[in-house]
Amino acid sequence: MLNLDLRKIYRFTPVALKPSEALPSGAMFYYECLDCQVIVNSVPHTPAQCACGNLSGAGGKVDVRDPSRLRVMTGKLK
Repeated sequence: MLNLDLRKIYRFTPVALKPSEALPSGAMFYYECLDCQVIVNSVPHTPAQCACGNLSGAGGKVDVRDPSRLRVMTGKLK
């Protein structure tokens, strides 16, 4: 698992979601864990996990333990 600080590479913009709306996924969407502030791509192709274990994934799928403890963002290269 790579421990990259994606904030050094991307400029992130929060996405406003309605409470009943499903989490968006795709190449431009990222999830930030509000507990440990680690950012994980919504479709990680390499193993990725936040420090507290709320977000983890690989092979294009991410598992979210507690969706209320994450922020959805879009990312663009700086």
